[in-house]
Amino acid sequence: MEFTLKEEIIDKLNQISESIEIIQQRRKGFQTVDDCLQSMFGMTILDACILRIQVIGETIKSIDDKTKGNLFSSYPEIPWKKIIGLRNIISHEYANIDYDIIWLVMTQHLLTLSTTINKIRTDLSK
Repeated sequence: MEFTLKEEIIDKLNQISESIEIIQQRRKGFQTVDDCLQSMFGMTILDACILRIQVIGETIKSIDDKTKGNLFSSYPEIPWKKIIGLRNIISHEYANIDYDIIWLVMTQHLLTLSTTINKIRTDLSK
């Protein structure tokens, strides 16, 4: 991979990491998705986190396009196409978002994604 593209990908990976950290900070104080859904403040937090998940999906799609699908194929532990698919639902079918799935992503899947993003960043820096 050429140096300029590698730097651009690392920058995008950093953006994903930042979004994950922001989601983790925002959801503190909420134990369940119902906690979010029971107040206007909770809904605002949930909506903000959904936007960050959309940004993550968009960034992953951009990286996948720029690397012609080659980069993420080396990291099969992450369902990259599902992340992009969730981004598409958020972007185009907002009224059909399943908040339980969003909560599952926020509370369980982002940690694995974060670990893999860090590994990719380390691998690209070698």
